[in-house]
Amino acid sequence: MNKINSIITLRHFEKDEPLIIYSPELSDKVSMQMFNKIAKLNVYVYDDDSFYDLDKEITYGSNSYIIDHKPSSYRDLYVNVKDIIMIQEADIDLDNH
Repeated sequence: MNKINSIITLRHFEKDEPLIIYSPELSDKVSMQMFNKIAKLNVYVYDDDSFYDLDKEITYGSNSYIIDHKPSSYRDLYVNVKDIIMIQEADIDLDNH
């Protein structure tokens, strides 16, 4: 079952827009990575290995939403923990929408 369990916001340079990545890992497991200098994150990607963007893939209805395009797989991403701005807990089931 494909499920987004955490939404992670990253920023490498101060003037850059934040990068939002979606992960199948639970947020408490991701936050435990903050004790290291480098965090290893599992993130959803498209076929071309670009980061999955859930905001671009959702069509909203009156009381529901449809996920038009699902991620192809996930990859390991290694980031400096200083670049992690926020970790949000999520519960988004990609298979049933």
